[in-house]
Amino acid sequence: MSKSPFEHRVDLWLSEDFNVWQRFGRNALGLYHNKLPREFRLVGLTHWLSRTALASSAPGLAYFYGSIPGWTAIVAGGGFFLAHSLVGVLDKLSKAKSSDDNDVQSEMIIRVGDLLSSLKSRIAKSSDKDDAIRACLGIIENYARTVTKSKKGDLSVSLVLFSGNSTTRMKVRHRNPGNNRPTNREFDGRSLLGFHACGSGPAPRVVQDLKWFGKPALVSPTQQKVGYRSILIVPVQSSGTAGAIRGFVSIDCARPYAFYGNRSNVIMVTCEPVFSHINELI
Repeated sequence: MSKSPFEHRVDLWLSEDFNVWQRFGRNALGLYHNKLPREFRLVGLTHWLSRTALASSAPGLAYFYGSIPGWTAIVAGGGFFLAHSLVGVLDKLSKAKSSDDNDVQSEMIIRVGDLLSSLKSRIAKSSDKDDAIRACLGIIENYARTVTKSKKGDLSVSLVLFSGNSTTRMKVRHRNPGNNRPTNREFDGRSLLGFHACGSGPAPRVVQDLKWFGKPALVSPTQQKVGYRSILIVPVQSSGTAGAIRGFVSIDCARPYAFYGNRSNVIMVTCEPVFSHINELI
């Protein structure tokens, strides 16, 4: 039986066997979504050009009414255009946020991780474990927002586990605090990219753009509208069952290529003690 286009793309994603043109395209999109300022994308660029042209229009109007010659209007208009552009760039630079806040938050996450590692998992009550897991998801969400430069609400962290002894049925057991998306609805995980990531081993996987996989990937398992485009998938293992993969932590973002480049590695390294604590709690 031949594989569907979705299955072919899943295989390509897991093997990362992209050809030269596919790699070039992915890198170009990654740079577009992360390096190109939003002001210079289609809508922002149109707005900026219109605003700058309006600020430079006085010499053109003077030439139209015969007040100044054409070459004077060109020189004066070009000067106004460059000056307005320079002021705009300097204004953006003056508002640039210092990286000190990011450094402080990274340090805080590391110290929280050290504390979790020292405490290990000695929680007996199931309800206390659930609260601890949700708190861990909140820590990951907070730090991932900093790394991906995302606004609150653009990023969600969920714990998805296999139901009982099933190898296909799954449930979203927990989400980060403040997340109102549904939980504890059982579904068939075979159309879920996280399911396929678990089947390929414990290594984290990044989905750069969900739309690349086609329609099957754009159906939410909890019957909600899919509002995310990129995902960092981290399989979780139960320490009590010889490292068996029990499910995965999903960090999804509304923007494509949010985890592009080294961002996923930064999240994994810094939050490793938090992921380990989740493994112990389940």
